[in-house]
Amino acid sequence: MKNYKIISVVGNVKNAGKTTVMNSYLTRIENDVAITSIGLDGEEIDQVTSMEKPQILVKPGYIVASAMETLKNFTCKYEIIQETSINTSIGKVVIVRIVSPGKALVAGPAKVKDMEKLIKELDHYQLSKIIIDGAFSRHVFAKITQATILVIGANYSRDINVVINDARLTYKKFTLKSLDAKRFSFGDKISYIDLHENQFNLEYSSIIGNVDAFFTLPIEDIKLVYFPKSITNKFVEKLLIERKKCKFDMVIDSPINIQLNNQLLERLFKLENSIYVLNPINLALVCYNPYSPQGYEFDNREFENKLENVLGIEVINVLKDGITL
Repeated sequence: MKNYKIISVVGNVKNAGKTTVMNSYLTRIENDVAITSIGLDGEEIDQVTSMEKPQILVKPGYIVASAMETLKNFTCKYEIIQETSINTSIGKVVIVRIVSPGKALVAGPAKVKDMEKLIKELDHYQLSKIIIDGAFSRHVFAKITQATILVIGANYSRDINVVINDARLTYKKFTLKSLDAKRFSFGDKISYIDLHENQFNLEYSSIIGNVDAFFTLPIEDIKLVYFPKSITNKFVEKLLIERKKCKFDMVIDSPINIQLNNQLLERLFKLENSIYVLNPINLALVCYNPYSPQGYEFDNREFENKLENVLGIEVINVLKDGITL
């Protein structure tokens, strides 16, 4: 993690334990760090005042970028050093410098373009790290960072095997391999390469609403298809029906573009069709949280062992083992 400046923390579910992981990480890095977060959705706005969103522990010297409305919930002292032009549903995003220890309720931009803009603003402050507290439903922000920490929380299901299976599929999606597409000229439309290496660009950019039209193409002659936008349930359902004809591999912009339920994702991964990404996610670490705020918990050792067996990597419980990055 030392070589990465922009790091996102995302979870498999709401209340996965992302903030706990962030707080553990923050205790082990220098103070020249900036913290921001994915903004709150409309139905979550009222949570700002009730403080249901977990708070981040901050120290003097930290830079925090958050919507103006959240500042009244800070338990630390701070000074506003910049008011950005980025608007959210709970006010403009401001950049503050922390001057005393405490807790910060952080809610930054809700749009990818706004987050990219904010990162450019934060770059002016000579920081060693910019950490983005993600959201379980918005893994899309992982693709604009240099490294991602994934937190697997027990809160996904009371059935440990259901959580393990979801973790396996999420990990497989997040670690899809990149494709060297230099020999191709992919744009904003769906493109396909035939068996003779000829490239054809379709008139539409999204498969949504165009599934039937797509499968009228000479499918058996297609070698590779580029989808600039999401792959959907309806497309995969049709692909499964036509799987004997469809031998083409697929290229997507990012793992985030796979918007499928787990049943179809499982079946997609079992097909002979390979899936590549143009912008892979660098999944640098997987943490886990055996506790659920719903009042149940998994056996720590069992949860750890099951995760490590299906993922093939070491996983960390930050409350038990700490985090060394």
